[in-house]
Amino acid sequence: MKQNIKSQASAQNTAFSAGSRPQQRRALEIMGWIVLSLLIITGLSSVIGRASFLNHAIAIAPVDPILEFGAFDSRYYTNLAATVLHLLPGLLIFIMGPIQFMPNLRKRYLKWHRISGRVYVASGFTGAVSGFVIGTIDPFMGFTGQGFNEAMATAFLSAYVFFCLTMAIYHIRNKRIGPHREWMIRGFALMTAIATERLLLIAFQATLDVDIGILFGTTFWMAAILNLAVAESWINLTRTPGNGAAHWKDLDRRAKSA
Repeated sequence: MKQNIKSQASAQNTAFSAGSRPQQRRALEIMGWIVLSLLIITGLSSVIGRASFLNHAIAIAPVDPILEFGAFDSRYYTNLAATVLHLLPGLLIFIMGPIQFMPNLRKRYLKWHRISGRVYVASGFTGAVSGFVIGTIDPFMGFTGQGFNEAMATAFLSAYVFFCLTMAIYHIRNKRIGPHREWMIRGFALMTAIATERLLLIAFQATLDVDIGILFGTTFWMAAILNLAVAESWINLTRTPGNGAAHWKDLDRRAKSA
């Protein structure tokens, strides 16, 4: 009798709430990495392009940056320190972010995962603060009309990234691996929203006759909502029981071999 109770308790502890959908998880994982690759390429291209612009701007040192570069680009030059503190962390986030979510690398190189995770989180905090300075304090359309929309979108993104990373740190320090993973996913989804926003902006500019001043803030909101919705769907599909130490792939393999 005691053995049966122990077996039932063990089964409950290892029960996978979404265990009946392994094929769906696997298909979405493959699709997710394909989409993420596109976002990483877009994000890295944006970082490299902005760094190239900054190098050019510093070289010519214009007397009137707005006249020379326009209202949108000039603020990256006039907020030079914030821009540098946004580009360098952005580069690290797009390179190191995906590595944090590779279970095989995490298992084999746990020490590297922890060190790189600290660098990644520090980059996220720095990028959030510097992004807030550029987009909220100095929106390219000012603080009236659509400029306010851009400022509020940037403020929300920056604040929520900060919150997600803080929650991720809190949970891992308390040995709650599952919630730590979930908050890291939310934070990464928001940080890659800048790449989603760029793709939306390109698509809308190519198909709609709408001014960039209107599109810029609007696509920020759209990208944030879209990325967070995808992140929450993936979290619910892959959440494992207990403290979340068991990865969904391991549980799927056990179920398949049982």
